[in-house]
Amino acid sequence: MGKNKKSLSRAVGARKRNWAPAVLPAMMWALSAQAAPDAGQLLNEQQRLEQSAPRLPAPSAPAVQLPSLDAVAAQPGLRARIERVRFTGADGLVEEASLQALVADARGRTLSHAQLLQLAGRVSQALQAAGYPLARAYLPRQDLSEGELEIAVLPGRLQSGAERIKVLNAEPALAAWLAAIADAALPPGPVRSEQLERALLLINDVPGVQARASLEKGKEAGSSRMLVRADSSRRWDAQLGLDSFGNRYTGEWRSSAQAQLYRPLAADDVLSASLSHARGNDQLALGYGLGLNPQGLRAQLNTSLLRYELGGDSAPLGLSGTAGSLSAGLSYPLLRARGANLWGSVELERKSMNDKALGQEIRARRIVKASATLSGNLVAPQLGQLAQHEMSLGLAGGQLKLNNAADSLVDALSARTAGGFSKLFWRASRVQSFEAAPDWSLFLGASGQQGGRNLDSSEKFILGGPAGVRGQAMGEASGDSGWLMNLELRRDFSLAQGLRAQALGFVDHGRIQLHTRPWTGALSATQSNGYALSGAGLGLNLYGERWTLRSAYARALGDNPGLSPKGLNADGRSGRNHLWVQAALRF
Repeated sequence: MGKNKKSLSRAVGARKRNWAPAVLPAMMWALSAQAAPDAGQLLNEQQRLEQSAPRLPAPSAPAVQLPSLDAVAAQPGLRARIERVRFTGADGLVEEASLQALVADARGRTLSHAQLLQLAGRVSQALQAAGYPLARAYLPRQDLSEGELEIAVLPGRLQSGAERIKVLNAEPALAAWLAAIADAALPPGPVRSEQLERALLLINDVPGVQARASLEKGKEAGSSRMLVRADSSRRWDAQLGLDSFGNRYTGEWRSSAQAQLYRPLAADDVLSASLSHARGNDQLALGYGLGLNPQGLRAQLNTSLLRYELGGDSAPLGLSGTAGSLSAGLSYPLLRARGANLWGSVELERKSMNDKALGQEIRARRIVKASATLSGNLVAPQLGQLAQHEMSLGLAGGQLKLNNAADSLVDALSARTAGGFSKLFWRASRVQSFEAAPDWSLFLGASGQQGGRNLDSSEKFILGGPAGVRGQAMGEASGDSGWLMNLELRRDFSLAQGLRAQALGFVDHGRIQLHTRPWTGALSATQSNGYALSGAGLGLNLYGERWTLRSAYARALGDNPGLSPKGLNADGRSGRNHLWVQAALRF
């Protein structure tokens, strides 16, 4: 038995000696600058900056006001006493009781022909306000000697056949696709307002297409035909940019270029590409989106590659690496209207992160992740003005695989991130305008995530930076769970023709939980697993016809419990002030 124990001890010792050269660079990484980012964190920071809000819908039309019968002066000619009103053709549109309420003031009165026409017009407006924009009420030929008035209703339909929707100013393939989109949103039967809105909005969702619609008299009695005038002359867009949103260890100032090519292969597709360069960071991203059916189902393919080399205090360690991602997703507009929208989406993503120190690989991580998200927006009148709301809620789950033995050993003795993981993430915002001061608005935004276990750096929630607490450095306070709130008071100006400005004051506050499951040695004796950060500042944004310039000066408020033992922030500095600048030129 004693002999077996000695053999086992020698084997374990040999294994440790074999791992020692690989573990040493990993330990040097951990003991280097406290917040030196790895490939996963840099990829995470980039993805957070790329998050964009859905396009806000246009304001809804005001409610229809019904004119009074007394507003129409009595005229000489035909006059009839009305005792009863009978409606025909309105079955399934509006309840009979609602229609009778519209004409209640006509019963028991003697009305002129003009007043009778006004009565039918009132019913037409009520039907249109109820969501039937093509509905029309009229007075058929009838005998009024018995005191009964008939009001007939044409519910409003598109004509039948291939010509019910006609697309103008578009090549044949695109015209056929746009007509199919409208046809899918406008089924046979009385046309509803939300169907018309959905049809036109989905047409305008086609990349590079701007469309307007009108209705003309159809070939069949009581029918209409929809005419769509499409402008598809814009085949590409491009943009050059410069910003200070980079990580200090790879270069704060970044130059970028983006381009989109509309309909390169089909009637409803877009190809996009972007490049970004900083002193120690280069990134390339490609994307392709394709409409799969006229109902609005879209597919999206994306891939990106990031290469980095850390500078600053970490330069002597030769820390470098790469990160790549490949994703495929589907999205569908569950609700598409001017005042409210809701999209559902699913995505499958594969990420690979590789890190080196002193030329030796210390991390090789692979993540396969699936996610499902609901996102939407709403425009509703509140406080005398329209309030714009946006939201998203998602759930993600995946598997993390560690392909480096030293990294696997360190992880098994610490965070234990390898294996399955999950997280819940959310975002919401509101912009409120004021009737008494239309140039002023208030923005309130909130976001957060809840991790189900200890997460890889590419999946963590980050507080600091231009998309978070702006008084804190990029990459400050990265944890498995956290939340963030942003409050902005905005003032819009018109400086000259084609030049607008927006001044703002803001306050940011958030809280982070470093580890879902802390391990022995994860925190120092004086360190807390959760803490909050705050910041405040001023900003000025300029908007030209083809360019934008955004700037914000922010200062940290209160203490930062996440400082390194030397009292430094995540960027290796002790400063409390940050200036964020972003310029873009569109072509």
